[in-house]
Amino acid sequence: RLLSSHSISSDLHLSVENTNTCIYLDHNGTTPIYAPVLSEMMPYLTTHFGNPSSGHAYGKEPKAAVTLARRRVMSLLVDDEKSLKASEDCIIFTGCGTESDNLAIELALASCGKRKHAITCNIEHPAVLECLKVMEKAGTIELSIVEVNDQGMVSADDVAKAIKPDQTALVTIMLANNEVGSLQPIADIAKICREANVLLHTDAAQAVGKVSVALKDLGHPDMITIVGHKMGAPKGVAALYVRKGCLSERGRCEPHGYGSCGLALRGGGQERGRRAGTENVPYIAGLGKAAELLTKPSAGGNTQQWMCNAAHMSQLRSKLLENLETALGEENVSVNGPSDPTARLPNTLSVGLRNIHSGELLKAVSDKVAASAGSACHASGGSVSAVLKCLHVPNDFARGTLRLSVGPGTSMEEIEKASEIIVAEAKMQMDSDFI
Repeated sequence: RLLSSHSISSDLHLSVENTNTCIYLDHNGTTPIYAPVLSEMMPYLTTHFGNPSSGHAYGKEPKAAVTLARRRVMSLLVDDEKSLKASEDCIIFTGCGTESDNLAIELALASCGKRKHAITCNIEHPAVLECLKVMEKAGTIELSIVEVNDQGMVSADDVAKAIKPDQTALVTIMLANNEVGSLQPIADIAKICREANVLLHTDAAQAVGKVSVALKDLGHPDMITIVGHKMGAPKGVAALYVRKGCLSERGRCEPHGYGSCGLALRGGGQERGRRAGTENVPYIAGLGKAAELLTKPSAGGNTQQWMCNAAHMSQLRSKLLENLETALGEENVSVNGPSDPTARLPNTLSVGLRNIHSGELLKAVSDKVAASAGSACHASGGSVSAVLKCLHVPNDFARGTLRLSVGPGTSMEEIEKASEIIVAEAKMQMDSDFI
């Protein structure tokens, strides 16, 4: 069968026929490649196979594809033609979100001279948190880690208090947490950073296509990470937005090699000398197409497509929670993250089932429902994730936590069926006093 579609996302079919009857509720782990995205990629895997840096005829179409994709990705961040033309060069294509995050960190610290203090929070993705910890252990930076509250929210005031005048180079806070879906006050933090002359990076990997990532809504952060396989494009391609001039203004100096041979990856000067390595044209084209699918006008024409998708996913998430609470009892079901649903990603339900072992439940239903117990590093369950520990989730709910994440192509029928399957297995554990 095909991934179920509905009127607001007719393009969001799987790229190939899917004969797997398992219901997919792990879109935060990765999304399917949508059919229009695959179609956009195919010419650059076949006919237009040339190197975009080549001056001959075979390089012309690949180069044009990269240019178009850059514009399409930038359209996620700005919606007027003037801003788009002025900002297209701000997009750097990379190989993955981890590379984008690492590059943002290196760019910020390398441009700030003697400022070697960085700030992040304790529920960041390892691509940020582990990178900074390694640098701290090596003695190259000083690191402050701001703690979130029990709902997974960072306080902008706490970030402000952590800034050290004339020492802090970078604040990096994710826009949306990948496990519990908590949305962070990036616009407020951006204002604080701008007043303190501190660069701000936000990892928006989980946010794109679910909430606004428009620069004006985020307070114009200096750097933003965008990841292909979280938005209907393939794995192995991502982007980093770098605000024009941010690395060379207000006492900062653009890092040596950036703009000629690259920084984190040094070599032939691709991506205008900012990231070396021959561009992966098919995947870049796919990322651009995925961005276009999100920003195109919706069927009604009054909003962008991602907004309709988000409304649909929010309905599915609410129904999923309602079904679990009705069948298992509200006292046995606890949502992790913000109590206000609008403060969470619209597609994400991190839910603890009292005295259930999530790993065993997921194993038992793995042929019928694809879900996880948290981020990929905790997907099999059996241990409490670092994020849930930071939120001080009680152990009887933490060990039974499921991360259920829907997509724009998920149907209400699939939600009803998945609810029944999860509830049946949970009740079997309850009846057997598993824990």
